[in-house]
Amino acid sequence: MVQFLAESNLMIYLMVLTGVVGVLTKFILHITLRRLVKASANMAKSTHRLIKLVRAKYEHACMVYDRVENTESFVEKYISEYRAAGLRLHTLRQLERQTIVFCGILGAIGTFARFYYIGGFGESVYQMGAMTLVEMMALFVLCQMTDEKYKLETIKVYMMDYLENVCAHRFQKIKKSEKEKISVISPEAIPAQENKEPLPISIEGEPKLAVHEAGRVHADEQPALKEDAIRQILEEFLA
Repeated sequence: MVQFLAESNLMIYLMVLTGVVGVLTKFILHITLRRLVKASANMAKSTHRLIKLVRAKYEHACMVYDRVENTESFVEKYISEYRAAGLRLHTLRQLERQTIVFCGILGAIGTFARFYYIGGFGESVYQMGAMTLVEMMALFVLCQMTDEKYKLETIKVYMMDYLENVCAHRFQKIKKSEKEKISVISPEAIPAQENKEPLPISIEGEPKLAVHEAGRVHADEQPALKEDAIRQILEEFLA
């Protein structure tokens, strides 16, 4: 096994593969975080899927619970769950660092195998050790070139600023206007209604009934008037 590791270039191939993974991880993180910084700086008009999700969830929470108690935790939750290339941002950052460690482990194994196989230091041992150090330093410098932690903090600050200072105040105004529209009658108007005299209620059938009663009384009085008139004429004639 030691002879195979010493004579073959398996460790070198694995180190190169590890370096490629580290570079790809760094590239994915750089592009993803750069887009997020740009999108979070203009949250009101951004069409980025994470920004749209955070905005929609926050608006829903404001509608249901009136306000979000801890906006920072709310934002961190969705940032940590965001995925790029199928992996979460936290996983990508860990993978970026682990490639440096893994490269060092592979280089140490290859260097020790060559040292043990040769029985001392030799040109191949120095080459393997130098290659390991160069790749580890290159991955470390690449990792430090773009500060992901600073970008994540910037994204969080931009999101919190919009949600707390724009979105929350807008929903407070909307709820206030809605409450004013559906508010009940003020108590000052109640005594004025109580002091008013009750309005007369006219029943539609009553006027017709009164007219009918008056016509019947007038018809009953007509024979009596005729008898009085005939009696007066007879008295005048006989006199």
